[in-house]
Formats: sequence, C-alpha cells, structure tokens
Amino acid sequence: MTQDYTTKWWAAFSCLAFIEGVLLVMLFSGRSSVLTIAALLFIAILMVFIPQADDVVALTFDRDKIDNKINSLNKKLSTTKNRADKIFLLTIPESMYKTLQKINSGNYGNYDLTAKLERELYHLRDIGYIEDTKEIRDIPYEGNNLSNYVKITALGKQYIELRKSIEEENKGKDK
Repeated sequence: MTQDYTTKWWAAFSCLAFIEGVLLVMLFSGRSSVLTIAALLFIAILMVFIPQADDVVALTFDRDKIDNKINSLNKKLSTTKNRADKIFLLTIPESMYKTLQKINSGNYGNYDLTAKLERELYHLRDIGYIEDTKEIRDIPYEGNNLSNYVKITALGKQYIELRKSIEEENKGKDK
C-alpha cells in the first residue's frame, strides 16, 4: 500500500476522532439527544472499519498487479511442468521404450536376446514396468515371441499412456 492512501486514512480517522470527542463532550454536558447518540455510534463504527479501508483500496487499485503476478506464476508453473515432462520422458531411452511398447502389444515378434536387450529387460523389470513369467536369464537367446516370457505390468501400461500423451502435447506445442 502506498504512503498516500495511508496518510489519507489517518487524516480521516483523526477528523472522525475529533468529531467523536465533540459529540462525547455534548453528551456529558447534558446537551445530548438521540441524534447525538446515533452520531456517536455511527462514528465509532466508522473508526473501527477505517483501518481495513487500506485493504479494500489495495484490492481495488492493485488488481492489475495481482493479475500480472498470477500470469507470471502460471508461466513459471508451465515451464516447470514442461521440464518435469521432459525428465519423465527421459527416464528410459527411446530404444527401451520401443521394447516396452512391443512387449505391450502381446506379440513382440522374433528376437535375439543380445546383452543390450537383456539389460533393458532387467531394467524394465526392476522399475516395475514388466514382470517375467520365466527368469530373464532362462529366456532362450532367440525365439519368435519375447512376449511369451515377459508381460507388461499395469505400471508399464500407465507409463506408455503417459508418455504418449506427453509426446502428443509436445507435438502440439511445436506446431
């Protein structure tokens, strides 16, 4: 709140206090009336509410500042969300994501269990995206459907859906 408004409210408060004092003198000197008592009550009520007037004025005149602050916070929140989305996307590399999608299809197709694929399967299992129906180390080194040996979990399906939605959102922003 600016000093200008505070000074004005204190001046109004002082004037009301002076008038209140004059009316109290009139009341105690015997020259009272119903109007004097009503004026005293009205001024007393005003004096109670004058300190809150600064808050009302601040809300009325500083609305642009509040809107600017909200817009600034929304931009920061959007930036933070985008960063979190990117971190989430990078929790597993693209090749591992493709492996997870192929497992999710239920028909992985022909495979060669290379050291890289084996590491991916262990990692996907360790983070809870797949479960093995047979120990990974016991999976044949080649076959026609890896999906017979590993199944995607509910968490793995959720990851795929979230990643798809984030990628679609990012494609929409890039256009």
